[in-house]
Amino acid sequence: MKTLSIISILSFLLIISCTKDYGVKITKPGADLILSKMQSGNWAGATANGNNLNINTGGHAGNYTFEEPVLGIGGVYKKDDGSYIMAAPAGNELYVVGMDENAKKAVDAILDVLDDEGGEAIVGNLISAVIDGGAQNIDLSNSDKILAGTNLSPEKRAEIESILANSSGKFTGGEAIK
Repeated sequence: MKTLSIISILSFLLIISCTKDYGVKITKPGADLILSKMQSGNWAGATANGNNLNINTGGHAGNYTFEEPVLGIGGVYKKDDGSYIMAAPAGNELYVVGMDENAKKAVDAILDVLDDEGGEAIVGNLISAVIDGGAQNIDLSNSDKILAGTNLSPEKRAEIESILANSSGKFTGGEAIK
């Protein structure tokens, strides 16, 4: 009888512990992880310190001020001359893409149209496409590469394709700073 009581109590505790919400949620690494790297990251050719990013190598050398996060995968920075870069840390490298005012508006428009998951994929694909294009301007009128891996409705896809086509030539100088 005593064994049955112990088994009953243990079973009850097991059921309670499995069904009680302890407030612990399992999530993927969030924006805080990447953004903390963007605030205190060090790479051989760049240093982030708070809202300031100093790049001392490559085509984007200069001092930048943090403007806004981009879906937890990076951030937009502004240089004193009014130009922008989008920067995203990836391991031991910092990916940097030059943008003019129209490109920044395009990124903002894309993020306004999409939810986090769709926007994250598109912005990631956009950064990759510009990095693959090197220092050349990239033609965004063929959006298949940029929209790969997304499940967009036909309406949203058409809207994003229009934004990309209008911003063609506005993203330049993709590079990986090590």
